[in-house]
Amino acid sequence: MAEDKTINLIDEYYHLNIQHLRWSFWSSIVALFVGLGALVAGIFLVLRGDANMASQLTVIAGVLTQFIGVGFFYLYRRNLKLLSILFEKLIKHRDTLFAIQLTREMPEDERFSGLKALIGNLLSRGEPPTDPTVLKAIIDSNNKTTR
Repeated sequence: MAEDKTINLIDEYYHLNIQHLRWSFWSSIVALFVGLGALVAGIFLVLRGDANMASQLTVIAGVLTQFIGVGFFYLYRRNLKLLSILFEKLIKHRDTLFAIQLTREMPEDERFSGLKALIGNLLSRGEPPTDPTVLKAIIDSNNKTTR
């Protein structure tokens, strides 16, 4: 049951991050268009002959808004990369929980070899090494459930 809750939390977290990414993307688009509009309006005023302070400020505001929009896109791209990394880790966590659950449900005579295979797979996934006390706790937990 804990695995079901974990899977639901992973799904919720993923959807929340996707929603934030969409908001970030559309904020970037809006900022870029507002900046472009201000820039075009300011240039139009300058070309029309109104080279007063308001038209110059409009051009400056347009350029600054363009930089803000680009900054939003940079943050969007960075968050998208981080979401991919985090989601990959969450999937590995879910897979680990699922593998442990399957190992516990194996027939008694196959359980030890299944557990050894699971531990070998976990240790060879390219993640930081698992603490031996954690592995011992998994094996002890498995032995207690079979007695």
